[in-house]
Amino acid sequence: MDNIVHFQTLRKEKEDQLSTYVVQHTAMIKSYVDRQVNIREKVKAKYIFSEKVGCERSSVFTKIEEQLFLDWFTFDYLTIKGTTIYQSFVDHSSNKRHSLDAVVHALFMASVLEPFKVIKSNDGHIHAEKLLTGERCTIKTFSKNKMVNGEDIIFLRSVPVFDKLLCISEIFVQCDQKTISNLVSHFEKSKDSWRTFLKKFSIKYSWNRDASVEK
Repeated sequence: MDNIVHFQTLRKEKEDQLSTYVVQHTAMIKSYVDRQVNIREKVKAKYIFSEKVGCERSSVFTKIEEQLFLDWFTFDYLTIKGTTIYQSFVDHSSNKRHSLDAVVHALFMASVLEPFKVIKSNDGHIHAEKLLTGERCTIKTFSKNKMVNGEDIIFLRSVPVFDKLLCISEIFVQCDQKTISNLVSHFEKSKDSWRTFLKKFSIKYSWNRDASVEK
């Protein structure tokens, strides 16, 4: 019995340690994108992004739309070198080593903006079903401003931390049922794995031009 208790305590400590570092790592990435990335790269990326989601290049983004763009820009946009901004961040930070870096870098590079159907949410956790695979999961989130309800379809980027997913992005609610139906239909006809499919097309289906402006 003591061995079981000790194992659970050790597991909890490791989970907390990894979660804390993931949160810190996410903050460092955002700081890098804000302060280090060339503004011309962002302008170029916004043109490409606008074409992908089908909005006017001159559109002024709401706060949540800008956050969606920055998520895509950080993890999915490819620079002229054929690398993502996140990979550039990893290279930039190569002299600042942490014992969890190898694991965290692998998790972040494999992450995708994924759709979920919310079952319920409470105490900083979202209980949901992955829309494309039907897998039930619990997502830990630190977002204090975004409220989600049962049956909502949400898009978010996460990394696995033991038996939970840890949200590393904003939460994007898609209220257009036709858009969701098109997503599912497109995926069912695709030969891609769900991860490859989302890497290519998630931004198109997560975009919500009618999303309200967050204060």
